[in-house]
Amino acid sequence: MIDYHDLMGEQVKVTVKDGGVFIGPIISYEVGVMEDLDYDSIGVQTGGGSYESIPIPDIVSCEVLED
Repeated sequence: MIDYHDLMGEQVKVTVKDGGVFIGPIISYEVGVMEDLDYDSIGVQTGGGSYESIPIPDIVSCEVLED
């Protein structure tokens, strides 16, 4: 199991169940309980100032990219 909190700041390639792919640094880790959700999520900065919040249960793979 991946500890996404330890990947904060790392450049990653995240693939989700619906086939979407997000590339960028992990900039946040949200605890679902704090938001009345049943799941945690990560935030990936996808370029141009854009940000994607990705529910951890939707993640199929998360690859750390080399600089």
